[in-house]
Amino acid sequence: MKRFVEGLLVGGRYELLGFIAAGGMGDVWRARDTVLSRTVALKIMRPDTVAEPVFAERFREEAQFTAGLSHHNIATTFDYGLHENIAFLVMEYVDGESLSSMVRREGALAPDEVRSIIGQMALALGAAHDAGVIHRDVKPANVLVTPEGTVKLTDFGIARAVGSVGLTRTGETLGTPFYLSPEQALGKSATKASDVYALGVVAHELLTGRRPFDRDTPVATAIAHVTDPMPALPSDIPAELVDIITRCLDKDPRNRPAHVHEVATAMGLSWVEIPTTRVVAPPPQRPRTLVPEARLLDILVPRKGRILVIGARALLAAVDLGTLGHRVWGMDASESVVRELNDAPVEESTDSSLATTGGTPREKPQWVAIPNPAHATREALGVASGFDAILWSGGGLLELSRLERGDAFRALAPLCAPGGRIVVEFDSTPEYTYPEFRDDFLAAGLVPDLGFSGWDLRPMVADSETTIVILSRR
Repeated sequence: MKRFVEGLLVGGRYELLGFIAAGGMGDVWRARDTVLSRTVALKIMRPDTVAEPVFAERFREEAQFTAGLSHHNIATTFDYGLHENIAFLVMEYVDGESLSSMVRREGALAPDEVRSIIGQMALALGAAHDAGVIHRDVKPANVLVTPEGTVKLTDFGIARAVGSVGLTRTGETLGTPFYLSPEQALGKSATKASDVYALGVVAHELLTGRRPFDRDTPVATAIAHVTDPMPALPSDIPAELVDIITRCLDKDPRNRPAHVHEVATAMGLSWVEIPTTRVVAPPPQRPRTLVPEARLLDILVPRKGRILVIGARALLAAVDLGTLGHRVWGMDASESVVRELNDAPVEESTDSSLATTGGTPREKPQWVAIPNPAHATREALGVASGFDAILWSGGGLLELSRLERGDAFRALAPLCAPGGRIVVEFDSTPEYTYPEFRDDFLAAGLVPDLGFSGWDLRPMVADSETTIVILSRR
């Protein structure tokens, strides 16, 4: 009798809805999180692998590695647990198709489509490498592509932390032969450069519709990676694309791009690029004096987007967003402040270009008195539909207790429209560190898409005093 069937409640929380696929170490199910009422992907280790300590340890380490990775091109890990002594991993459910299936169906892809897919894969690998994790199994089967073209890198089951002691047995080589780097084929340890090589193999396959070093047997394929030159790409492939793929596939890892970020840049994607909902084309009279919070939210939402601003200290951002033609609601704990803000006339800007943007009338924010974000509901705000973005800045996060902060994130999550985001300004203190902050929003069903060290959008670093995090509901 099968132990895992539709309708089973795994771990007392996750209801199995349907079987998706069989992976290397476990089966993947679509499930419903009965606590947060959302669809998730459940990876369950096969019962017959429990007796294999190495597999069990790899499964557990996949949970540990991916839990520390936060990037919009990596499938997010939510939870890990045991059900009747069988390990399971709870991950973001991606409604998409595997890249391997896409290539089987379509054959060679257009260069622009390859740039987008490989660029996003490079961004994901860059986030993993920056966190000290080597994937070691980069291949089309471990990449999901949504109908909108968003790429999600998955399956860190044989990933390895840089500098850690491996779980491989003597003489054992992990990874798929078709995407194996020459150094791995020779029995050497995988490095970040090995992931870069595999990315180059995938790029070559996408442009030609076939694997570049595919031979009759796994051993022959591995030898081909060591000895055979890269097969020529079609003559109509842009020269700069051929160049970066050729560099990725260099037999000597020292000659490959030093960092996978370089691959993303070559594909036309900045490694600090913000995923946007629209193409931003500034009109000739684009405002020059907007506060940075407003500039960031403006590119995250559609035109005339619905935006909620938390706290009167973000008043300038609220006013600027209204100036840009967005529909803005504000909430503050003080009823007197809210009355004053709603009664105040719209101030005339000294810059005439701020009066309108692209012919859109300036919108005045509507303010509502709510004791704290934990009490925010659509009814309290007087709105019927969700917000495209929520801005929580100005240090208000630290004024709440730890319990209130968790309640606040749980209240804000359902206020987001589908695809909506929450932009939070986090100030690190000895009493409230980033890992605690991350635990709070993850527990509310929110995951980080991107982070910056301050509003000037520098890449996020571990010791940042101020961190800007873009969250979305998954």
